[in-house]
Amino acid sequence: MSAMNGAKRIPDRPARTSRLWSALGVILIFAGWELAARLMGPMLMATPLEALRSISVLAGDPGFWTHSRDSLARIAVGVGAGCGIGFALGVLAGHDARLRGLLEPLRWLLMAIPPVVVVVLAMLWFGLGSGMVIFITVLMMVPGMYVNTVKGMRMIDAGLLEMSQVYRFGAWTRLRHIYLPALAAPLTAALLIAACGGVRLVVMAEVLGAESGVGYALANARSTFDSGRLYAWVLLILGLVALLEFLLLQPVQRRLTRWQEPSHA
Repeated sequence: MSAMNGAKRIPDRPARTSRLWSALGVILIFAGWELAARLMGPMLMATPLEALRSISVLAGDPGFWTHSRDSLARIAVGVGAGCGIGFALGVLAGHDARLRGLLEPLRWLLMAIPPVVVVVLAMLWFGLGSGMVIFITVLMMVPGMYVNTVKGMRMIDAGLLEMSQVYRFGAWTRLRHIYLPALAAPLTAALLIAACGGVRLVVMAEVLGAESGVGYALANARSTFDSGRLYAWVLLILGLVALLEFLLLQPVQRRLTRWQEPSHA
């Protein structure tokens, strides 16, 4: 008893990131941006205020909505299809070692090949446009989701799987009550990486070989040395990623991992 009283209690780790320090980090980024813009000059980098002013100008341009709509559609289709395929293959490969071995060389190839090489090949196969951008996004999204899903599947308690067979759980029941709770942590981390990476991939593909979209608009702003418009698009891309994370991915993460939260009853 005395040993227990004398032992130091290990403090609980904070459950959430400090919003105050996050706000300070944002302020430091904008301060660094302002300083870099002043050092480099207006031709190379617009200031944060100039970028914000350019956003209001962009919003009045009819092409703004066309480019935004095309990019959002490509992100939704590419990231959604890539994550769905990766998750489905990961669940199946987690069950079957033979399928896992069969897919391993393809997984390695897709994770090792540089995205720029994939862009060049996709341009040759699909030409310019949405088909090329979506193909690249799907191809690059699948491996990450697949690896995280397989890793989570292999960590599931074998006793739970045997119990599901004894009680003859259907596929939907196993998915909802066994697989999803066990896969919650790796799945939400993979979704966050996929969403942010998917936005970057779509914009990169549009810069290199599309006739519309945010990346296409970025390339045009770069070619005309319109730094205000270029950095306005950069701010809008960052805003989109922030919306995806805070309004979609974090609520999904809290929903899937609610059962893991400690009880203080």
